[in-house]
Amino acid sequence: MRRSLIILLLAASAFAFQGDKRQRIYLDKFMEPCGKGKAAFYKEAAGQDGNLYKVVVRTLDGTLKAEGTCADPALEVEHGHWRFYHPNGKLESEGEYAMGNKSGIWQRFDTWGQALAEKVYDPEPLENILYTMAPTMPSYPGGEQAMITYLRSSAPASVGATAVFVVEKDGDLSGIKVLNADSSAADQLVDALDRAPRFESGMKDGLPVRVVMRVPIK
Repeated sequence: MRRSLIILLLAASAFAFQGDKRQRIYLDKFMEPCGKGKAAFYKEAAGQDGNLYKVVVRTLDGTLKAEGTCADPALEVEHGHWRFYHPNGKLESEGEYAMGNKSGIWQRFDTWGQALAEKVYDPEPLENILYTMAPTMPSYPGGEQAMITYLRSSAPASVGATAVFVVEKDGDLSGIKVLNADSSAADQLVDALDRAPRFESGMKDGLPVRVVMRVPIK
């Protein structure tokens, strides 16, 4: 009975250890997600701070590299106060993240703890970056074929043309242009796109982004 209990406890401990390992998100030397084989760091959850999710980043030998908070439970979008450390444990830099981007004044220090010149970050220009490809591309309600069917029925003269437009963060369309069509067909296609249902926006790191799309009308 005792032997069975010991085996059971060992199995439970091994399972718990594997569970902890599965929670690690491995990062390369540039702090980007990667496979374990290319990892220089890993990050893992460290509880919650109100609506934010605490994160610690360590080297593979367990040395603390950074700590802060994220806006999402997947720990992909840094938000709130962060601290980064030199290998000797002294503070390297600290400041605020705003939805994945460094924001405001960041204080920096050398390996002896002496203050370096501050860096100032303005995340606002990054908010309007226009992507041609996003990890999750925008989508029309019902999918691509439903969009083509709608455009062909609403703008029959535009078959053979190509529509180029921006899907904004809220799913609305802007900057609509039509290629390979005469003015009548182009006007018809622009009108159809203006009246189209709102798209699902493109996404990157859990946040909506602006994406330019090219749609041939076949």
